[in-house]
Amino acid sequence: KNQFILPDLGEGVHEGQVICIHVKAGQDIKEDEPLMEVETDKAAVEIPSPVTGRVATVHVAENQLVHVGDVMITFAGDGAESPASEPQPVAAPPPPDRSVRRSTGAVGASPSVRRLARKLGVDLSVVHGTGPRGRVTSADVELAATQDTPPPHSEASPAEDAYGAVRREPLSQARKTISRVMQTSWQTIPHVTDCNDADITELDKQRRAYSDPDHPERRLTTLAFVIRAVCTALQEHPILNARIDEDRDEVVYREYINIAIGVETPRGLVAPVMRNADQLDLGGISDQLAAMSAMAREGSFAVEDTRGGTYVISNAGAMGATRYSTPIIMAGTVGCLAIGRARHMPWVVEGEIVPRLILPLSHSMDHRLVDGGREIPFIGRVIADLEDPR
Repeated sequence: KNQFILPDLGEGVHEGQVICIHVKAGQDIKEDEPLMEVETDKAAVEIPSPVTGRVATVHVAENQLVHVGDVMITFAGDGAESPASEPQPVAAPPPPDRSVRRSTGAVGASPSVRRLARKLGVDLSVVHGTGPRGRVTSADVELAATQDTPPPHSEASPAEDAYGAVRREPLSQARKTISRVMQTSWQTIPHVTDCNDADITELDKQRRAYSDPDHPERRLTTLAFVIRAVCTALQEHPILNARIDEDRDEVVYREYINIAIGVETPRGLVAPVMRNADQLDLGGISDQLAAMSAMAREGSFAVEDTRGGTYVISNAGAMGATRYSTPIIMAGTVGCLAIGRARHMPWVVEGEIVPRLILPLSHSMDHRLVDGGREIPFIGRVIADLEDPR
């Protein structure tokens, strides 16, 4: 009865990878203090202790793949059986209070802090933690990066192939899941991609002139206009907001519009969902995007944040000077729009060549359900709204 098993990690999530263990055998721990951190396909979660007691046995190791129901920790004495409570997303650590040098083997740090340490080449084992109980904060890592600290231990192993030296590095749990999902989507969904351009010169003028006295800090992005245009088009062409129920040979028309936004994070590509996006105005959409951007920087998306999308938009242009692509359709949806990098180009307007700001659009559709006769009017409406944002 003193065994702690891995609880339910969220809808459809059955396994994760242990990325940090905070306790060791013989250590006393209080209820709700962190036991370990587990990375799933889309989020890193901190598992708290369900009881106050002493750790008798740690049954798992860092980097081990674990499944819901696996025994993780055994507590000594009469500790209560661990409830299968849902863990919460890891948040940034509290503000520093005092400097503490950790003497135990495990380094206390949130997943976002660990990613920052890897990015900056900082070895967490030699960093002074200034957070509660000696936890390392992002400020500690940034300070250590400016000092002469040894590089972190690399998990990559040297090897050779027939042509020379290579370096092998294990896939993260997130990358393994992304690879599996992408392969399944490509193999099971017949993709057809339609590439177009939208003249967003007037939209850009309106965006730059936007001002809200109630929210003076708010700034509109081109993506906010795209999301609004997509929502309008989905209302007029609900087939692009539908899904195929293969088990029952049915089309499921969804009465709600949840836009999944593909963003790049330190853990790889994540698609957090903006729920009921059609009910938001431009300001509300922008606020949601700002929150998503902050979560992407911290890598703090919860598993539930990525569930329930009905249509996907990939802001590919935000990552570089890309133009057209073939966006991969997410399972459970039938369309995905990739936005390239807008740039000024010579454009023919009323018989004259003039400079205009052009936004490239690449739209993939599931050809099992959506053909050209359904897709072309949809993307045409999106383009019309972008070219005349009034």
